[in-house]
Amino acid sequence: MKTTPFAPVVLVAEPQALPGLWLEDVLADAGCTVSGPYGTCADALASLDAAPPDCAVVSTDLNRGSGFPLACALRRRGIPFVLIAGTAPIPRAFADVPRFDRLFEAGAMIGTVAACRGGHGGTRACPMAKGGPGPAPLALDQCPTACRV
Repeated sequence: MKTTPFAPVVLVAEPQALPGLWLEDVLADAGCTVSGPYGTCADALASLDAAPPDCAVVSTDLNRGSGFPLACALRRRGIPFVLIAGTAPIPRAFADVPRFDRLFEAGAMIGTVAACRGGHGGTRACPMAKGGPGPAPLALDQCPTACRV
């Protein structure tokens, strides 16, 4: 009996068609199953319940808004992710997340996605989910509004 190797599911949230399709090809060639690419945060969020990914690649600038609400949802679910940020400012709550500029090599992305899947992606519980760590309140700039539950 021939067994099929596990193909990790990687959610791709990228608003631009060509970079999104390129990422899809790169990840598929590396043996991943790709969910997306999704151009909006709402579309990517809707996919989480139907088919939770093993990890995600999230652009910080999606069509019709930021990718940070998606990043918050992934963090709350314990799904590791990578940010494509370019020069966009990153909230301090995501300082531990691997990030890429808009231009990057395929091998670097594949290596980072593999590390995230292996538990080295730096994901942790959303700092706002339980009011933040410790007794001191977090400053509002530490996590986007959508992360406050």
